[in-house]
Amino acid sequence: MSTCSICLSPFTADDATTSCPACSAPYHADCWSDNGGCAVYGCRMVPNTEGLKPLEIPPAFWGREDKNCPACNALIAAMAVRCRHCGAAVEARPEEKVSYDRRRERRERAPSLRRGAAGMIVLSLIPVVAAFAAAGGWFFYRSNRDEIRRVPGSCDGLFRIAIAVATTQSVIITLALLGFWIKSSLIR
Repeated sequence: MSTCSICLSPFTADDATTSCPACSAPYHADCWSDNGGCAVYGCRMVPNTEGLKPLEIPPAFWGREDKNCPACNALIAAMAVRCRHCGAAVEARPEEKVSYDRRRERRERAPSLRRGAAGMIVLSLIPVVAAFAAAGGWFFYRSNRDEIRRVPGSCDGLFRIAIAVATTQSVIITLALLGFWIKSSLIR
């Protein structure tokens, strides 16, 4: 028992059937007419497909075709990611000047925050300055937490690790000094 090459259903005695004149693949008559031809890959009787049409409407944001550059206020295309007048990098979506300035300041400050995180790791590993690194790092992290969290990469994690290591070292050094002090007071 053979099956239709389009719907993959078996043929019954009352089905009107046809076959492809080029490759002889069997079809229900309705399947052949609905498809407009053969369904076998590579057969010359396969119907022509309609290609995708290019985008007829230009891309726009919030109904606008253009936007103002937040740096120089010049009119640029809505899809622009760089201003052709001043060269400033802008978001592809319209952006207010205040949010643009805030984002630019964060981007400019990110390298110093990364260097600060690396410096904190180094200071937390030096036993003599570990207590200062723990206290100073904690206050710095607390006051700049939102900016540090927005820096891509592991800056936030490095600050947390540095503070934890510095605090642990400080506690260990304090306990060791306390132990030496108690031991020396008991010996006398």
